[in-house]
Amino acid sequence: MRCPIKEFLLSTILLFALVMTGHAQAPTPTPTTKTLRAVPNFVSVTDQTMRAPKPDDWLIHRGNYQGWGYSPLDQINKSNVKTLQLVWSRAMEPGANEATPLVYNGVMYVGNPGDVIQAIDAASGDLMWEYRRPLPPVASMRNGLGQRKRSIALYGDQIYFVTWDNFVVSLGARSGELVWQTDRGGDLYVSNSSGPIVANGVVIAGSTCQYSSKGCYVTGHDARTGRELWRNEMIPRPGQPGDETWAGSSFESRWMTGVWGQLTYDPELDLVYYGSSGVGPASEAQRNMPGATMAGTNTRFAIRPKTGEVVWKHQVLPRDNWDQECTFEMMIINTPVNPGAPDMLSRKTLTGVPCKTGIAWSFDAANGEFLWAKPTTEQNIVARIDPKGLVTVNENAVLKEVGKTYHVCPTYNGGRDWPQGAYNPKSNVMYIPLSNLCIDSTARTDRKAAPEFVYNTTNVGKFATGKDKVGRIDAISVETGRTLWSWETRVSNYSPVLATGGGLLFNGSMDRYLRALDADRGQVLWQTRLPSQAVGGAVTYSINGRQFIAIAAGGGPIAALGTGLTPEADTFSGSNAMYVFALPQ
Repeated sequence: MRCPIKEFLLSTILLFALVMTGHAQAPTPTPTTKTLRAVPNFVSVTDQTMRAPKPDDWLIHRGNYQGWGYSPLDQINKSNVKTLQLVWSRAMEPGANEATPLVYNGVMYVGNPGDVIQAIDAASGDLMWEYRRPLPPVASMRNGLGQRKRSIALYGDQIYFVTWDNFVVSLGARSGELVWQTDRGGDLYVSNSSGPIVANGVVIAGSTCQYSSKGCYVTGHDARTGRELWRNEMIPRPGQPGDETWAGSSFESRWMTGVWGQLTYDPELDLVYYGSSGVGPASEAQRNMPGATMAGTNTRFAIRPKTGEVVWKHQVLPRDNWDQECTFEMMIINTPVNPGAPDMLSRKTLTGVPCKTGIAWSFDAANGEFLWAKPTTEQNIVARIDPKGLVTVNENAVLKEVGKTYHVCPTYNGGRDWPQGAYNPKSNVMYIPLSNLCIDSTARTDRKAAPEFVYNTTNVGKFATGKDKVGRIDAISVETGRTLWSWETRVSNYSPVLATGGGLLFNGSMDRYLRALDADRGQVLWQTRLPSQAVGGAVTYSINGRQFIAIAAGGGPIAALGTGLTPEADTFSGSNAMYVFALPQ
């Protein structure tokens, strides 16, 4: 016979015991999905589809696994781009908006700030379905960078993304229903801003850990079930290889060092590439780690997607004192190297990865052999790079003393930051968004040293030598590393670059312009002004023979790059929306 009073007492005792042992969790609110119209005739996305995306689609964050940011579509070209017109727009959720949409078979999938995922008719802008994830109170979300949804992933019949509160989530692509979700650790100091990729059936996601002292990682999950297959930590623990490079510090004081940038994948080599960030606080005087080279920081990795095994790695900046992260995309390109030399060979390279230092690197994709490095923006952090790619820092720029001001080029926002570059396979040229900024940096004593590294220094922004414009795009030959042209604009163009088969580059800007440039000469051919900052990633796609250009605009607090040096600029941030353009019919 049931005894309600006894059952109540037992459940109360159990709940009390859970609370006292720290294992009680508040009930998770139920996600909500609104389906106005399911995606009709959805065709499952296979590995082969991912390896050779149709030109009409924008199937992956940067257009293909290799991270090129390129589309062969050429209906919109140099001669007619001046007639582009807005064909639809749609409001997005409020918050920091740096999204790049995906487009597959006429449907746009986009991640909004705050973990709202939508499927939209890409020809008309009409909503098809919408998923809203319930989140903990904003005040408890210690890592504001996780609000961003720079990218999501599409594979099989599912949409994948990483939530602000550090879950990997899978949704049904047809109607947006929750398929599975996996907690990566429950630490609200760890999140993700750039999104996952799916490689060989594994969902791989990095982490943004700017505010964490509990370690940071990359995880691999089974795409069907969400089960975690492996986890790679960036910072060595005591006794692990590289521990000796951390000046005897405890693991708990080794802060940050995440992998928050874009991941790329080579299906032929079956290698995934990612890079790590720096450490906090930035000044080694504040960390009490003089001379520490800090293995795991600012390092490029090549790993096996099924196991997480590290095949090769290369540290591009030891002893980081300036938050000069190198967690950005590595473009996979087949190209000749050593042009004109007897040993010239066509090699598969990882190229086009200027880190925050503004130095571009090129490696052999298979074994990590260093090929070349090239400075782009002004920098005084790296003194030299030897023939094996080993870096020696400039001692005069190292923040060795608290209270002393050091002139540092570039800023902690870098000669470049997360906005991705593009590559045109027709010309073998890459196009990199850059920034002409330096800082005077002073380590402070009036704040407790903590992972919030930026706020432990006073930073005064300045133009680089001889410059009065913040924004810039460089066209660089992948074969030789030579700069072919450089275009500059007064206000920061803090937005990824899109290259097209029509000989065009599309790029947004802090001053609210979306521009089209001639890819061969770097001249502006068309521009239109949007209601707010254009910092999302522009994409292009085609439906029924009509080519479209789309960009998410709206901005966010981190996009306030160099605005103090251009007070005349109108850089309104907010009013998030997706804007889509096409030629007149």
